[in-house]
Amino acid sequence: MLAGLLRCGACGAGMSSKGMDKSKRIRIRCSAATESGTCSDPKTFYLDTVNGLTAELRHPEVIAQYVQTYHEERKRLAADTDARRTRLERRLGELSREIDRLVNDIAKGHGDPAVLGPQSTTLNEERKCILTELDRVPAATGVIALHPSVLARYEEQLNQLQTGLAKGIATGDSESAEAMRDLIETVTVFRDPSRIGGIEVEIAGRLTALLGEEVFPHGVRGVG
Repeated sequence: MLAGLLRCGACGAGMSSKGMDKSKRIRIRCSAATESGTCSDPKTFYLDTVNGLTAELRHPEVIAQYVQTYHEERKRLAADTDARRTRLERRLGELSREIDRLVNDIAKGHGDPAVLGPQSTTLNEERKCILTELDRVPAATGVIALHPSVLARYEEQLNQLQTGLAKGIATGDSESAEAMRDLIETVTVFRDPSRIGGIEVEIAGRLTALLGEEVFPHGVRGVG
């Protein structure tokens, strides 16, 4: 179920099954340590200490983190867009004033029209480009609240995942594996030096599983 998602916390390489011990517990190990010996922490972990993800993902603190990440990402995207629009509008005002000045100078006979005319044309071309770019930049946005339906979507996917796991489905079940990958980007395993045999697991969840592709403009995908 976690194939392709597990990452080594020491070097970032993938992790894979390393067989079973006498008690039939599945072991996992950093692929870089196994294949090339380049990982600084070649320790073997038990897979069952990594599992239990659905319970963690359903925890209220995790949901709250998703909501917080959603708002932070929306604010960041809105701030970037607003800053870009402000910059373009400021430059547009500068160009318009400069073009007006050149036209007035030509009309009043101040300066050589053969010089001022091309300058005005160049500035006007830049102004056209900025107007075209402004048409593509969304209008200024306010604070966007998280719609309750997206949390319902998240809960639905957790239920789908939990149902698949509860059936004891063997590795390779495509439906449950897809549900896992919809919710999770990576599962990184770190050694916990404070406990003998202890580990820490960092789950990077997909914001798109919570929010849906249509929530972000231009198909932006997020990981929180």
